Amino acid sequence: MFNHVTDKLRIWPWLFLALVFTCIIAFVAPYQIGVLVWSLTKLSLGAYLGYWIDRSVFHYCRPHALITSTLTTSQVHALAAAMIRRAIIIAASILALGLGV
Repeated sequence: MFNHVTDKLRIWPWLFLALVFTCIIAFVAPYQIGVLVWSLTKLSLGAYLGYWIDRSVFHYCRPHALITSTLTTSQVHALAAAMIRRAIIIAASILALGLGV
């Protein structure tokens, strides 16, 4: 249980920094909070949709399903390709929503 929580919080310095900058924006330019929330919403929705687009289109080739106890060179290449494919799809969906497409 404790290990699960610490695993989720391993990137806490970035979260803390984001919250500090949000507080600074709220103090300096409170009218920009709506824009910030809208941008974060689009970013999060793009990441979520990209992940599920990859899972639904490539349901037979998920990266975690390719991991076994011993990997051959071709299996390592397939795993790397699946991970890069997923990253590209997620990045493309984030960019599409971020650019307003």
